[in-house]
Amino acid sequence: MKGSIFSSLVSITKGLHRDNKQEKDFKYLLSNFKMQPKAINAVYKIHFKKPLNAKKEYYQKLICNETEKTIASFVTNFPKNASTPENKYSFTILLNKFDKYLNDIATYINTRAITKDLSEDDNYIINYLKVSVIRLYAELQEQYGQYSENPTFTISEIAEKYFNDANFDNSLIEKSTTKKVVTKKTSKTKAKPKTSFGYKSNDTSTLLSVLKQINLKIDLLDNRTTVEQLHKLLIANDFSDAESQIYLQCETTQFSYLVTKLKPFFNGFNPTAIERSGKFITKTNTPLKANNLHKNKVHNPKEKEEIDNIIQQLQ
Repeated sequence: MKGSIFSSLVSITKGLHRDNKQEKDFKYLLSNFKMQPKAINAVYKIHFKKPLNAKKEYYQKLICNETEKTIASFVTNFPKNASTPENKYSFTILLNKFDKYLNDIATYINTRAITKDLSEDDNYIINYLKVSVIRLYAELQEQYGQYSENPTFTISEIAEKYFNDANFDNSLIEKSTTKKVVTKKTSKTKAKPKTSFGYKSNDTSTLLSVLKQINLKIDLLDNRTTVEQLHKLLIANDFSDAESQIYLQCETTQFSYLVTKLKPFFNGFNPTAIERSGKFITKTNTPLKANNLHKNKVHNPKEKEEIDNIIQQLQ
């Protein structure tokens, strides 16, 4: 399989479900297999059920090697002489990569659950892959989270965010008691929570036009809220001073998708900040929570193409 094991195993055309090798073939592959040394900068370790056949063992070792190699590469991605902007850039690149891995794995699991074409061995391997990438996400946050403007998620929250798994077994990924992080985090005073979504552009009129078009397309707001009130809140220097509540009319899946699409144009427009503002009210007249947005994150909501086309006006 070409490319990263984290993407190749869940490839539609060349994924794990396409591997028809026999047990004897995996035993042969294991006979010449060399394990990657454990990453000395690792913070976490995985506890997973022991593989009981050659196929499981081979893929577990393959995934383990790639995981350790990726964690070890953090030291190269974040050199000691790098500037803060350079480290922020490196963090974003890696986080986006892990985000894609997790979304691809979730899609693969959901698709195969419907078609029921994964064997017991394949389920074991894919779940080990899932745990390994959750670990990568957690390792990156733990070691270099100071370079991120995004909220930090616990391991449980990562599992729920990407796999809708509210009962994830945290004992599968535990902090190591013997390993220490090589790169020491820079000490900083605890920052106050941001009270602005941080719209990046000075041209706020285009944002207003985009919001009006989206409101017409998906019934974004109910009649208690105007588009101008939402626009004023999004560009406010301090959203805690805004008097208006934003009453949503659209489906939560649509609003969650809209938040994802608008996020690049803000410094802090995300589910955590939306909940912290206390300004967004759902169709059931309850405050919108970050967890509700995460649970309703889908890649193909109603009017997806129309939303995408309208958002492109901000670029």
